[in-house]
Amino acid sequence: MINISSTFRSVLLSYSEIFFLKSSKSGLILLLISFLNPNLGIAGLISILTSFVFAQFVGYEKEFLKSGYFTYNALLVGFSIGQIFALSPLSIIYLCIASVITFLVNVSLADVFSKYFGLPILSLPFVAVTSLIYLSASKFSNLYVNDLYSAGHIELLSNTFPIWINGLLRSLGAIVFMPDPIIGLLILLLLVFQSRVLFTLAVTGYYFGVLLQGAFVGSSVNVFYDLNAFNYPLIAMAIGGIFNIPSIKSYAFAFTGVAMSTVLIKSIDIFWAEYGIPVFTLPFLLITLGFNYVLSLLQYKFKVQVFKNTPEETAEYYYTQQFRYSQATPMYLPFRDEWSVYQGFDGEWTHQGIWKYAYDFVKRNSKGLTYENEGKSLEDYYCYRKEVTAPCRGYVAYAIDYFVDNPIGVVDTINNWGNYVVISDSRGYYVGVCHLAQGSLLVKAGDWVEAFQPIGLCGNSGYSPQPHIHMQYQSSTYLNSVTFPFSFTGIESNKEVFHHHLPDNGESIKPYYLNDFYFQVTNFVLDEILKFKVYDNDNFIENIEFKVKMGLDSTFYLERNNGRLYFGKSYSSFYFYHLEGDDKYLKLLYQSMPSLPLSFVEGKTWSDVIPRKFLGDFKQRAILGLNAMFNYSTEKNAKYKYDSDITISGKISGYSNNDFVETQIVLDPYVKFKEIKVGSVHLRTV
Repeated sequence: MINISSTFRSVLLSYSEIFFLKSSKSGLILLLISFLNPNLGIAGLISILTSFVFAQFVGYEKEFLKSGYFTYNALLVGFSIGQIFALSPLSIIYLCIASVITFLVNVSLADVFSKYFGLPILSLPFVAVTSLIYLSASKFSNLYVNDLYSAGHIELLSNTFPIWINGLLRSLGAIVFMPDPIIGLLILLLLVFQSRVLFTLAVTGYYFGVLLQGAFVGSSVNVFYDLNAFNYPLIAMAIGGIFNIPSIKSYAFAFTGVAMSTVLIKSIDIFWAEYGIPVFTLPFLLITLGFNYVLSLLQYKFKVQVFKNTPEETAEYYYTQQFRYSQATPMYLPFRDEWSVYQGFDGEWTHQGIWKYAYDFVKRNSKGLTYENEGKSLEDYYCYRKEVTAPCRGYVAYAIDYFVDNPIGVVDTINNWGNYVVISDSRGYYVGVCHLAQGSLLVKAGDWVEAFQPIGLCGNSGYSPQPHIHMQYQSSTYLNSVTFPFSFTGIESNKEVFHHHLPDNGESIKPYYLNDFYFQVTNFVLDEILKFKVYDNDNFIENIEFKVKMGLDSTFYLERNNGRLYFGKSYSSFYFYHLEGDDKYLKLLYQSMPSLPLSFVEGKTWSDVIPRKFLGDFKQRAILGLNAMFNYSTEKNAKYKYDSDITISGKISGYSNNDFVETQIVLDPYVKFKEIKVGSVHLRTV
């Protein structure tokens, strides 16, 4: 059966998708705007509901349809037909047939484009189907005789503004087939409140396009009457803020795309006019898809992979992910006690060129020395013949331990790596651990090893001026092969613990060990329900529930109302990854414990990032959005610590040094979260 509430939200998201927004509130506003022309508004609604009914009839689940991505093209087709034909039994049948065709084309093209090109389909189904519909309609004389409709335009503001403002407003209105100033003004106001990035790109993209087109044709005034110019703001928004992280470079891409479209619009207009078909969004499609494909081939790092509600939220999500999670392969330390970094990436001595991604480790005393006495014998060095462990899980590809340990002052220039173990990492590629002691290996080629499993002892073999461990992540079993970036996970350093970290030279580090208790606390069963009573300053507010659900991609999340808080484990830590929707209590849970070391590390703290959309009022978020247009940055704004093995306290900074909120969460292996506190709000397990 069709869930009315869920379907209505999906319908609203179909409307918001037209302007690249993912907000049901924006969708509701656009739905209401469309009904300023009732014939067009009803046609659009019939078209999208027809798609939903057909999709449910053939077997698509509501989860597939909920985003609006597979139905907004049908909405546009409905608008295009509602602009031409008055609603009647015959035109409604025609409209429903077109909607079903659009849905089939949409799903088919989406699969092909995603699988073979890695591209979105945008409004391609709308352009294809509407062009065919317009051609067929020209032969359906009965439709024209009985149902031809002259859409009434709202011209209340047509004489209020000069033509250069009316041109912008009418072009924005033309995107929803209502080229009227009042419609465009409402859309412009919607963009202002939803996304300053999209508003700025829409306005500047439009004026850049029409002025350039005016220069080509020799009349800037006439260009403001060209409704095909609605392609300019669409291209600018798509390239500059939607498919690329907003930045100076993405804006340059956007204006380049707009400039290219001035040529395409006129050429397509001349060709399509032969068949009586409008240009529609074809220039927008060709330019936007072209940029997307080329930037994908170049592996442009600021190309958006995860789309959020607005460009501002997408940028914040991108930079937060970069900060919170390792962008390189996580590795465990190759030892189980405290060591010191002797040389890191791109080091002063040997870690250079294609071999720059490597670490050397030694042991030091309180004075920073790596040896006792005079340091003339191997036994004087603190790390000599100390245990070395596997930094990852996998098969041992090579294991050699027959080279002698060099006396201090002597190096082996022929067998540079000395005794070593190469592990075929189960995630791909290889890890080399070198300069091990002669005859000390505990593994052999073909053995399976787990992280932290002893594999040998630290030595001074190969090109090694003093006993140390060398570790690198490489492309093949050959130790001279190209090295790759990696990071260390589960590290204690000074007074902090790190989920992922690249320690500096001289930094003392040691691993923290995973504890079964924290695995149990963060293990959730599908459909498990967490029940809480909510208090504010000890005043009871309401009872709430979080339900454990799983998405189509096998990701787990806690759900309440339309909010989803995604979670999971990553090596040494548990994370609440991100929040979809705006549920205030899921937001509190995220703030109280965005991440958790899967071990009790007494007296140590760890830092994290709370997205800025969770903090401050609308004005503050708007200011942050303006800053994000040119120079977005993410920094640690929350710090947490274990008060006991079950209690975690935190402090989240706001927008000034004196603005912060304190948090606390109490863990329990059975109910998961016994208590959650953020500021004055307190959630207690029922």
